[in-house]
Amino acid sequence: MKVLHTIDRALTFIVNVAIVLIFSVMLALAALQVILREFFSTGILWGDVAARHLVIWVGFFGGFLATRNGKHFHIDVLTRFLKPRARLWFNAISDLFAATVCYFLVRASITFLTVGIDPHSTSFLNIPSYVFALIVPVGFGLVMIQFALKMVESLINALRSGSAEGPGA
Repeated sequence: MKVLHTIDRALTFIVNVAIVLIFSVMLALAALQVILREFFSTGILWGDVAARHLVIWVGFFGGFLATRNGKHFHIDVLTRFLKPRARLWFNAISDLFAATVCYFLVRASITFLTVGIDPHSTSFLNIPSYVFALIVPVGFGLVMIQFALKMVESLINALRSGSAEGPGA
């Protein structure tokens, strides 16, 4: 269990730092665009495109944090009526399902990166287009890892609660 928490804390730290850095760049870029347009009748040609790409990155990293904190989309109508131990088992199964879906989304996004994007096409500042699309497999991969960690934690807790309550709990 300690290893799971260490992995979780490390990933969360990295994602938090990334969100702060990316959001700071977005904010500075937007402020600079406004100042340049209002006072100098000009702007950064690639500024709006960069901001759009950065919003997607922040969104995927935010999805990781939402999953970590249990604030992701989920249907909890069934779990409200389950006993605590049954709820742990249900959570483990639903987290396994979600991790599996994320796995297939990672695979599909990698296929898109390798087949669907011309490796020689560039976006702004001559940065290859695939660099900006990398967040899709990375983001789904992070969410998949988070669901897998939650699944293992639920399984461990379900097994522990079963041994404490005895058979038939």
